[in-house]
Amino acid sequence: MDRDIAKAACETVAIAKPETTVRTMATFLPGQLDRVKGVQFQTTHQQEMDRLTATPVHHSATMAYRLRNCLLIGGTLYSNGCRYQMLRDRPPLAAMVDCDINEAAFVGTPVSDVYFGHYLVGDIGTALLAHNFAPVYRPFSYRHADWSHPVAYRQMMGIDWKTTGNARIKDAWVFRDVGMTQNRRKRLCTLRERLQARPSARSGHGVFLIRGETGSQPRLLRNEAVIAEGLAARGFDIVDPAKETADDIVRKLSGARIAIGVEGSSLGHALLTLADQGALLTIQPPYRFNNVWKDFTDLLGMRYGFVVANGDQDGFDIGLDDILRTVDLVA
Repeated sequence: MDRDIAKAACETVAIAKPETTVRTMATFLPGQLDRVKGVQFQTTHQQEMDRLTATPVHHSATMAYRLRNCLLIGGTLYSNGCRYQMLRDRPPLAAMVDCDINEAAFVGTPVSDVYFGHYLVGDIGTALLAHNFAPVYRPFSYRHADWSHPVAYRQMMGIDWKTTGNARIKDAWVFRDVGMTQNRRKRLCTLRERLQARPSARSGHGVFLIRGETGSQPRLLRNEAVIAEGLAARGFDIVDPAKETADDIVRKLSGARIAIGVEGSSLGHALLTLADQGALLTIQPPYRFNNVWKDFTDLLGMRYGFVVANGDQDGFDIGLDDILRTVDLVA
């Protein structure tokens, strides 16, 4: 049985203490919650209701752990009876070791292995603290082979790490970096400042992010083209991450007062580029209600709203009027 990583570590560093804050109220029209038919499988209905209301929330400490004489196999780090998993898939039963590493500070989680948004705001944010401990590494992931934006984003934000396969590691640092602490806020603000220092198309505008049929899990907004056309007619910029470079996305989004899109990883583009005190408006599939981005907007002092679409697990529709009325409330 795996031992707790804190017990297996030969050194432990508390980077940020636990904190308790009060959430802000989400913005939404009357009757929206009546449309919710289910939540994303990694959350619960109660957790989502808590996220939307002004309730106290506890944020866990940010911790660093040093492990000795480690073996990295298939994205899972083994040391002193514990294992630390950084990729979604289970490691193979037997595998060849590719290299030896003297010291490394690892970023990566099973969630960021699958979802680009968590890679963008999670792994890259953790890398800002990881480089203070050792050279930064991330396990190789085949899932990222068709992701077109990560390298460009890391270059724009001045984040460098090495990718490694199976390895023997003398000293490995790993991190527990999930609490929305002020330390994490400072790091995300640093990343935002680096992106916002780049040239932008304009400021104070609205942006609509196209999702289409992209993403690790289909979330098909059937009338997305109609929504995009209606918002464009009202002065919104339209961003299609599947067709645009990271530089183009940042240029169009930087300084926007509000960003709108189907709930998912593409909203990570907006979180790092919206104007200070900007607003994020999510279009929620009725069977996959999930407000994980509100944790981040609360942390950064941004506003958050949502509309819930009508439909089923194969696709859904939202009225442009619902979006526009919610924009008036949240922005």
